[in-house]
Amino acid sequence: MVDALRRNHRVAVISPMPWTQLSWRQMVMGQAAREAEFATADQDAFFPVSYYPPKILRSLYHQFYWRSMRACLSRLPSDFRPDVVLGYWLHPDGDAAVRSARHFDVPAVVMSGGTDLKILAQNATRRKAITGVIDAADRLVVLSRELACRAESLEVKSSKIDVVFRGVDRDCFSPGDQAEARWKCGLAADEVVLLWAGRLEAVKNPMMVLRAALRWKQHWDAGFRLLIVGDGSLRNKLEAACAEFGLGGCVRFEGSLSQDELAIRYRAANATVLTSHSEGTPNVLLESIACGTPFVATDVGGVGDIATSGIDCLVADDDADGLARSTIEMVGRGILVREREFVPNDLDGMVGQLEEVFCRAMNSSGAQQYALNRVAIDEGPGPVARRRAS
Repeated sequence: MVDALRRNHRVAVISPMPWTQLSWRQMVMGQAAREAEFATADQDAFFPVSYYPPKILRSLYHQFYWRSMRACLSRLPSDFRPDVVLGYWLHPDGDAAVRSARHFDVPAVVMSGGTDLKILAQNATRRKAITGVIDAADRLVVLSRELACRAESLEVKSSKIDVVFRGVDRDCFSPGDQAEARWKCGLAADEVVLLWAGRLEAVKNPMMVLRAALRWKQHWDAGFRLLIVGDGSLRNKLEAACAEFGLGGCVRFEGSLSQDELAIRYRAANATVLTSHSEGTPNVLLESIACGTPFVATDVGGVGDIATSGIDCLVADDDADGLARSTIEMVGRGILVREREFVPNDLDGMVGQLEEVFCRAMNSSGAQQYALNRVAIDEGPGPVARRRAS
């Protein structure tokens, strides 16, 4: 999203780095050296350290977050003044976005990725902090219609909510020759290849795909391969489970891959499988659709919004038998050539929708209608601010 906005807009980035994720070397090095290590080619980028007490006082995290990043506002280039501030993640990031917008006297747009509205809001004090951010912001962007309903359940007016699906880089994620993709991945042309991609964490429920793999192995015998892309705290546990289940010969842990390498795996696969307990609108499935690969996924969050009946399959949360059965049926019938009910935006389409949101925010805040000359964005894991050159 940020890279796509950069095509037409000048953007300053403030992205606090949680102190718990830094090495001791990064902790003791100076601010300039640390930012040089994290920075990209974008010079309007700042990476302060975000200090907070882990696992306690969570409802006050916005206070710690703001104290960690506010000095960066005065370090922005002298010729930079944003027209809009966008906060990705409602709390604590969104609170800092609203405060930053007030500092510049410009509108604030906040964005929910899913967990903040669906899980964090279940805690009463955290919910109060989240609704306070939404009330103070000019617009709320959500990534699925299901998240819009979640926001409305918190008494957010529907007129304040904009649904903007994530865009997909079509230069990278596009259909291609399956046989060639399998050759590049070292896979046999006649194997059944299934792809699971995501963080190896509990919310993604990767153990479910291994339980389903027991049945896949029984059905397809040696002609089956499961590619697991991604990394996380559960990797050692999952590798041990593969050995215990006797799946070592048919499950391959790919680790973290580049976008281009991931696109090749989508093209190589008969289907993408997703097992999450909770999702907004998963990038994994948007990318799979863009590559022409059907998916079998748990019916959570906004997944149902992007599934096409007769092509994709939805199963109940944690239903490994349903996942195995639906995948076997899908592979057996092959990919049906038909028009999809949902096709993801490309990056330019996503940016166009976001620009419309920014203009609505500027108009609703009392500004006169004018061309969108500058945009500022505040994005997680910390705030990001960006703007178009006049």
